[in-house]
Amino acid sequence: MKIAIMAGGMGSRLSNPNKPLISICGKPMIERVASTVSVFGKVYIVTTARHAEVINWSRKHGYEVLMTSGAGYPRDVLEALHMIGAPILFMPSDMPS
Repeated sequence: MKIAIMAGGMGSRLSNPNKPLISICGKPMIERVASTVSVFGKVYIVTTARHAEVINWSRKHGYEVLMTSGAGYPRDVLEALHMIGAPILFMPSDMPS
């Protein structure tokens, strides 16, 4: 299975576009999501060029990074689907398990 973790949002509610890297109980939220779903298949981190910290974290931890246009969540989901192909499971990066 292919899993796309969506990590390219504006972070407007927290005024932080790198929201997935906020630590919860000692681990970034994105790490909690990625480690939980990685047992089910290949994990891709979907983000935009404006998220350098997320890109660096993802590559450092061995995840393939897919860059979308950042034109909004619905469009970014479609762009990721076209890059990865179906079937695919989409996960938010800011929902720690």
